[in-house]
Amino acid sequence: MRDNQRVKTILILAANPKNTSRLRLDKEVQEIDEGLRRANKREQFKLEQRWAVRSRDFYRAILDTQPQIVHFCGHGAGEDGILLEDEAGEAAQP
Repeated sequence: MRDNQRVKTILILAANPKNTSRLRLDKEVQEIDEGLRRANKREQFKLEQRWAVRSRDFYRAILDTQPQIVHFCGHGAGEDGILLEDEAGEAAQP
């Protein structure tokens, strides 16, 4: 199989710490999944998901899946980047 026909991995990382406003991350991921299922070349993509992502989960998921595309669902911290969860489910920066 040629390189441009190889399956590309899309990694979705989701975090909604309990001390932040509730986001409907499940709906966002559902929309992405449904859109991908309807795509003409859907067989060229594999969707991987990680939920309630902590810093170590973030790095492990990247290493484990080696994605070509990463989509983060969650809260941002402005110039400081994204918010993940800590061990207690509270907001933490990677």
